[in-house]
Amino acid sequence: MEKKTVWTPDRYAAHRIPGLVCTARGTLLFVCEARDTFSDWARIDLLLYRSEDGGVTIDGPLPLASGDEAHPTVNNPVLIAARDGRVCFLYCRDYSVGGGDVFLRVSDDDGRTWSEPRDLMASTRPEAHAAFAFGPGHGIETPDGTLLSPVWFVPAGAHPDPRSHHPARVSVFYSKDRGDTWSLGEILPETPACPDPNETAAAVTSTGGVFLNTRLTGAGYRASAWSDTGIDGFTAFRPARDLPDPTCMGSVVSTDWRGRHVLLSVNCASTDERKNLTCRMSLDDGHTWPRALTVEPGDAGYADLAVRGGTVWVLYEQRWGEVVRLARFSLDEIPA
Repeated sequence: MEKKTVWTPDRYAAHRIPGLVCTARGTLLFVCEARDTFSDWARIDLLLYRSEDGGVTIDGPLPLASGDEAHPTVNNPVLIAARDGRVCFLYCRDYSVGGGDVFLRVSDDDGRTWSEPRDLMASTRPEAHAAFAFGPGHGIETPDGTLLSPVWFVPAGAHPDPRSHHPARVSVFYSKDRGDTWSLGEILPETPACPDPNETAAAVTSTGGVFLNTRLTGAGYRASAWSDTGIDGFTAFRPARDLPDPTCMGSVVSTDWRGRHVLLSVNCASTDERKNLTCRMSLDDGHTWPRALTVEPGDAGYADLAVRGGTVWVLYEQRWGEVVRLARFSLDEIPA
């Protein structure tokens, strides 16, 4: 396994909420929240970086959104890399609260240039939610060409503080026309064993459906759900007790390995601390995770995954985003 430091403290206190995709042309795109303080409500810039050599050299930053005096917080960036080369960039302003909003930018040249931001707030059913956020991490394209990002939101009136992140619900935000129009999918409720589901990752299953893996508040493990369409018909969230979790973001991705469709996950494999970042492999669409590789045994945090041609990349935080590192290894390094 190879590791390198991508971000350290500079003019920002932290580079948080890492996102990572590998484009159709094989370029790695990195995105983060560059925060003036560690607060989720800090003044934030959303920065993009590119690598055309698998992460050996990284170019940037390219600012894609910037907080200002009226709306300091731009947040929860999500990249979706489509098979035709298009890359969509979704993000929020102030979690959609108090004049906040949600936006889309699009690149058709591998992340070099981007369209002007387009307001998508009306597509999120704004009357139904207070705080709202994408992912975080990356979104996906399903086999039928649907572009999709998980979202989490607090139902309108569920908490007296509209800026609260709890109690949350999960859905998907999707487009069937290459990002021209967007809609909100089925809303997944919590269950007694899966309280307050929030930050969620998605991957394509072996049958072309969608697997969701989500963070739970205080449960000590993650939860999973499946859908044939990725838009509706989801199973109820089920505890994923073989994915211990300290209430932290995780990521999932699908790929082929030795002639089989597999899922990879990455998260802090601890019930109470953000440490022991572990990449696991599932051979049965996320029902079990028999193979595991420790990526970072010590301090860790939010992490995102990308995979291409047998190579896996993990972009992850340390010290709450004071440092962000990139690990690279092969699928064959994940032991049984």
